Amino acid sequence: MTFKLFGFLIFLMGLCTVASGLTTIADVDRMKHDLSKFLSISRFNETEKSVARAAIKRALEAVGLTSMTHTFIHEESNEIGANVIAVQKGPYFGTGNDKMMILSANYDTVEGSQGVDDNGSGVAAVLEAARVMSTLDNLYSRQNTIVYVFFDMKHKALAGSHAFVEDVLLPLMERTNTRVVGTIIADGLLHFDPFPGSQAMPPEFESFFPEAAQKLHEHSHMGDFIQISSRNDVDEELVRKYTRAYDRSCEMLSTDWPFHPWSLNLEMNIGNITTLDRLHPFLYSDHSSFFFHSKQKNVQIPTIYLSDTLSLRGVRQYCVQCDGLYMMTEQNMKFLALMTDSLIRLLIDMSGSSASEVVDDLYSFMFNIDVE
Repeated sequence: MTFKLFGFLIFLMGLCTVASGLTTIADVDRMKHDLSKFLSISRFNETEKSVARAAIKRALEAVGLTSMTHTFIHEESNEIGANVIAVQKGPYFGTGNDKMMILSANYDTVEGSQGVDDNGSGVAAVLEAARVMSTLDNLYSRQNTIVYVFFDMKHKALAGSHAFVEDVLLPLMERTNTRVVGTIIADGLLHFDPFPGSQAMPPEFESFFPEAAQKLHEHSHMGDFIQISSRNDVDEELVRKYTRAYDRSCEMLSTDWPFHPWSLNLEMNIGNITTLDRLHPFLYSDHSSFFFHSKQKNVQIPTIYLSDTLSLRGVRQYCVQCDGLYMMTEQNMKFLALMTDSLIRLLIDMSGSSASEVVDDLYSFMFNIDVE
């Protein structure tokens, strides 16, 4: 056994989940705690959101990450919103040599919703990824900066992500020549429904994405996949790297789970202005703030949107606000663990962490999995 692997094993023994036959680096119990304690209450008004923000900041502080609050004013309602940002700096932070990764999720909900899946699951996954990556930093070198962002006001015209891009990210990129190599928007990573006919899609789905529609038909319209939304040019490399991480995580999980999660790729051509109105159902989330911004002609930010499709899956088709603690079934939590593992794998890869050399060895050693 190599020294690096031995160190990885000693350090990550406390990170890995082996409960209920689940083999993941992500700690399911910790995510259950976050979901049940502060991500299963409505986060619609400022009082409710302030409770969630405080809990997010405490969770980040617990793993050694200092967070900041980015306040902004909603352009139409004049409401004050607040994003939470934590920066895990690399050695080239603030220079043109940095290749920054951004992992994000919105933390607000629609009125009256507990928001366990939408989007407590995304927040829980980002917090867990931050915990693992911060832990790895104690033993392994990392070349590039990772930024964790928790957006406010997704449900109010994407105001939080828009403010972050315009007020924080673009000025930073212009001032330092930092390049953002990937932004991940996590928006619903919990709901897994492998029942035929459980998955609906927007009316324009088949016309815009015929290959994806055929694939969904072959899978009997089951809600057993993650949707990856991207642009058909700028985001191609990021999609490829994320898909590789996701597929690898699925391989690891397949040893103890009878289901076979897959990915549904929706590649959009947003350069055709005549079709943008019809693409609206596929663009209405925080990834749009990274697609469409004030400097988009000269500055491209690779971005992908990950979602279980939220209210288009299972019972939520008929009860949009049915998003409480009962969503935390064993099956759904396995899916969330899988999704979080895939995010961790991607961050290890794209942040230039030396832990990438031993992550599969960890699975092989701890879970008796043959890793090729």
